[in-house]
Amino acid sequence: MAKYEPVIKWVFRKQAEEYGTEEEIPFHRDHIDEAMEALDISVGNPPDIPYAYRSRRPLPDEISEYGYTAVIIDDKREGEDPTYMFTKTEQLIPVPEVVDETHQTSTAVLPEAVRQYIGKDEQGALTQVRYAGLLDDFTGYEAFHLQSHMRMRVRGREAELDDLYVGVDDDGNHHALAVEAKGEGETLNRNQLIRNTRGIEEKSNYPDSVRTLAVKLDEDGYFYLFEFDVFQDNVGDDKVETDRVWKYEFESE
Repeated sequence: MAKYEPVIKWVFRKQAEEYGTEEEIPFHRDHIDEAMEALDISVGNPPDIPYAYRSRRPLPDEISEYGYTAVIIDDKREGEDPTYMFTKTEQLIPVPEVVDETHQTSTAVLPEAVRQYIGKDEQGALTQVRYAGLLDDFTGYEAFHLQSHMRMRVRGREAELDDLYVGVDDDGNHHALAVEAKGEGETLNRNQLIRNTRGIEEKSNYPDSVRTLAVKLDEDGYFYLFEFDVFQDNVGDDKVETDRVWKYEFESE
């Protein structure tokens, strides 16, 4: 992780020379490779560098002092390769200090065979949510898990959704439940939530009704379920607003 900061700073300095620091600044995977070569730094998974500054860590002071808040994927630019962008729009969505509802549940609802092995990462969170039936409770639907790690195209570019459920309401109507998950130390990202929603909406073989949800696990083992409103403003820009947040406290049996 210590290698990421000099790479992202090198990319920023190079691109700022061309674009200035008044507007958002695009960059590509090639710029990351160029930075690693110039700095003689080797990273096993180079795309994880921009991802880290999307969800896991703030930008270095050298970048944030110009008003940039995070790295996003810019789906509006042409081409197949991802175009990353230093953005000045606030992206990270923290857990609120005050939630809408708090619920208690027991680890006894989890299968005994997996209880002691579930990790404190996003996959562990999704496993517990599924076995405990928390989405049924949160959405008011009968929720059926359909697919994990779902790869899709969003405006021509590849994206991956953590979990997709189908929710069935009391009238038998189907709703796509797009679920993003973040483990301890990670933060929800507006750009990622928008891409999740648009990706499902663009697939004709899924329900037209899409609800955008997220699961966040904190350092104390508590779960937070989020629901978001993803919409376009009056100039056609995608926006995200938090609808509600419920906290679930898992108690040992």
